Amino acid sequence: MDNQLKRGLEEIYRRYGFETAKVYEAEEVIVFTLKTGYFDNADIVPLSESAGTKKPFDDFSASGYACTVRKFLSPKQTETELFKGFFSVASILDRLEKDYEQFTNSIVKPFADDARYEYINAPYSVNGKDGSKSPAAEVVARLNTTRPILFLIEAAAGFGKTCTAYEIVHQLIQEKNHLPLFSELSRNRKAPIFRYVLLDEIDRKFPTLSSRLVQSEITNGRVIAILDGFDELLRKSDEDDDFENQEPMLETIGQFLTGNAKIILTTRRTVLFEGDAFHNWAATHSDEFDLIRIRIGEPSLVDWLPEKRFKAIQATSLDIKNSLANPVLLSYLRCIPEDKFEAVIESPQELVERYFNFLLERERVRQDLQMSVDKQKSILTSVAADMIAGGYTSEQRDYIVDLILRNCIQEIEDALALYPSSERPDKEFIANKIASHALLDRSSKEENKIGFINEFVLGYFVAANILKDNEWLNDDIRFLEPAVISYRPRPMPERRELLERIRQSLDFTAISYKTDFTARLIGAIDFPLQSDEAESLEFDSVNFGLEEIENFQFNDCIFRSCEFLLEKMSGVTFLNCKFYGRNNANGIPAGPIYVLGEIGDSGFLRNALGGSESIDFSTLPTQELLLERHVLEKFWPVGREKLMHKHRPISGICSGYGGFRPDEIYRTIHQLKKKGLLLQPNSAAFVELNFDRLPEIRHILGRTQ
Repeated sequence: MDNQLKRGLEEIYRRYGFETAKVYEAEEVIVFTLKTGYFDNADIVPLSESAGTKKPFDDFSASGYACTVRKFLSPKQTETELFKGFFSVASILDRLEKDYEQFTNSIVKPFADDARYEYINAPYSVNGKDGSKSPAAEVVARLNTTRPILFLIEAAAGFGKTCTAYEIVHQLIQEKNHLPLFSELSRNRKAPIFRYVLLDEIDRKFPTLSSRLVQSEITNGRVIAILDGFDELLRKSDEDDDFENQEPMLETIGQFLTGNAKIILTTRRTVLFEGDAFHNWAATHSDEFDLIRIRIGEPSLVDWLPEKRFKAIQATSLDIKNSLANPVLLSYLRCIPEDKFEAVIESPQELVERYFNFLLERERVRQDLQMSVDKQKSILTSVAADMIAGGYTSEQRDYIVDLILRNCIQEIEDALALYPSSERPDKEFIANKIASHALLDRSSKEENKIGFINEFVLGYFVAANILKDNEWLNDDIRFLEPAVISYRPRPMPERRELLERIRQSLDFTAISYKTDFTARLIGAIDFPLQSDEAESLEFDSVNFGLEEIENFQFNDCIFRSCEFLLEKMSGVTFLNCKFYGRNNANGIPAGPIYVLGEIGDSGFLRNALGGSESIDFSTLPTQELLLERHVLEKFWPVGREKLMHKHRPISGICSGYGGFRPDEIYRTIHQLKKKGLLLQPNSAAFVELNFDRLPEIRHILGRTQ
């Protein structure tokens, strides 16, 4: 008997809850038993091709067991078969396929009955480098690697995070090599603890299996955890975005990232993932698992629209960059019938209102709902108001129905008056129709939850609440960002009006949010940027220099066709930024400006600076030693007996000037890399201390043994 084979099979069966009942040496058979409720099951497992299974089968059948004779398989093959049987892989994949069809139909069917869904790629990057496949393909291509990976798929509100999550699920269904554990983490009004949320999702998706077994298959890489809307869990009403408050959530995920585990999180861009603390957390765990960050950008009109419609839109006065850089509106323009499309381009400045009026009119027909478009908008605005006040984006259906009955009784009574007396329903009937509204029935994954169908729609009704309240104040990014997104397609006066209403709220957000939202709404930064930094933002046709920009650092940002007024800029650093299109710089700098590690065409800026930022600083050996010491102290601070950091983000090192210029620090980092004292880990945005060279590092720092 092959004892190694026997031990391997015992270990696998034990993980699935079986006990080793008996070993038949002569027959070369091992019997595993499993009790489930009233039933006793026995697997008759041969240990060779010539094994005799009749006697074990007869023995255990006579003892009342339901016996199954298995084929002779290797431990790996056995594990695969047990996985397929216990996890009901075929039926789960079939259910997920139906969920995918329902989700995709919910996107296109409101526009036309014969509209067909197609996942369309937007520009994206993978760990800072431009991608060439698709976000979903980038993930799926890495699932077979023998190393745990945490995938972060980041995008602005309404820019395809959920569609990408579903596309990953769809590709996994097609290949049938992995089983998705897919969950939309639409946040309830109660602030959940991530560990319990994740375990609850496991129990809900696999109610007949132990959570320990499911977790082990996540570790083995067979079950792929796809958690859509992770940012929904990050913000609690009594907490801010500080990393220290949210780190336990990431540590929980880190505990699952062992073996071959793959966990995929989709999230809107959040301060949590941009600060020095998160980079250090990721670097601290870089030996345990890989971090793959996929950032989805704005969609390309050429990819979304048929050539005829694209040219028709180009011929209008529509501000294409601002008005159509949104997947929701592009889907609308792609799918609506020809006569509706022609009506839209006749008055393109009314695009957003036409979009909503179109959907709300179709809703009246679809549900035979005797309620005007304006009354529907009023009710949905009231629902959004309660979401803002309660800090939730999805709730139980019964709660939403009760909310409508409490707060919208006048709209309901007006609608009832339009029905013939012989066919007039009751109030609950109308409230339930609204709760089943096409703009509210978001997801098949949360059968009893109600939320807006997408972030753009949420933002439309959030903005309606903002504009009717002169003293509106709320710094919750989950509501601010959708409102900004929904207003980008509007004329400039309307965008400015929204910005003025949210300015006070933006003062309570991180500088990256304030900068990003202001740029998106008015195409300019009209407030001072001082002694701070912004990371991973995209600026398209933005005017910099209306107000002072002093001692400010842009990290990993993208600038397309932007204007820089240099006389308002001093002590500004562009670190690892990308410059595309027709950027322009004018004037004489008010102070030093540093362009470090850039990608693309930064010649416009260097020419305007006239080489003023390229001062030779590698002068005296003493200066060089002080600079090297300054950099290395970021890993081993003064006063600390032990090393504090193995990895450090370059942006963090360069932002702490300590009397040195950013270009000096940046160049010193590269000198230390050439000397081998610093290494480059998986990400080009980090440097790593070379522990093999600790004696030299100690010498530079002036530390004794």
